Amino acid sequence: MSKVPQPSPPKRPGHSLKIGRLLGVSVFLHWTFAFLILLVIVADSHLGVHAVLAGLFWIGAVFLSVLLHELAHCVVAQRDGVVVDDILLLPIGGVSQMRSLPREPGEEFAISIAGPLTSIGLAVLFAALALLTGSHLWPPTLFTRSWFVRLAWLNLVLGAFNLLPALPMDGGRVLRAGLAMREPRKKATMQAAQIARFLALVMIALGVVWDFWLLIIGIFVILGAGAEEADAARD
Repeated sequence: MSKVPQPSPPKRPGHSLKIGRLLGVSVFLHWTFAFLILLVIVADSHLGVHAVLAGLFWIGAVFLSVLLHELAHCVVAQRDGVVVDDILLLPIGGVSQMRSLPREPGEEFAISIAGPLTSIGLAVLFAALALLTGSHLWPPTLFTRSWFVRLAWLNLVLGAFNLLPALPMDGGRVLRAGLAMREPRKKATMQAAQIARFLALVMIALGVVWDFWLLIIGIFVILGAGAEEADAARD
């Protein structure tokens, strides 16, 4: 497997906190998780200690779901000889920092798809447990009914969201890997970045009229797609 090694491990910025190591990979927590904790305490404090604790347990469930998603990427990457320096966990997903990038399309496809498939697998598991315990899966919910139902929908959302074909998200990398099976990686990256920009503009437009978070995600996708193009241009 041909790779482009980085000269040294990158350092995480000051807005993240190292919380440990798993599978030889350092795990960092983004500051937005701390913001979520504070938000839960402030929003639920008038409901009593039980409500606050329930909210904190839910944040813990989000954390574990995102961590398992990212560890799946790492396991497959390490199997293919890719060095993974660290994982940065955010509420909407994570970022695995790899010392080198897979150059074979099949390897990139396997690494990229591993996270979403893990999340969807967890969603199926929790959905089955919910049904076995007599819980109703419909309508969708993240904040009411049994923990099995909530965890099923959480992991389904996490897996489906990351499968959006927009670089630098998992789905965008899967798309690039598919395109690179027929044409040079640089050209595949440029095509995937164009698709990512289109989807990002759609997200931004929806964010303006519907949900502010879509606007933020759209901006993140545009910046990430530009960074992927710049990396490809240097190859």
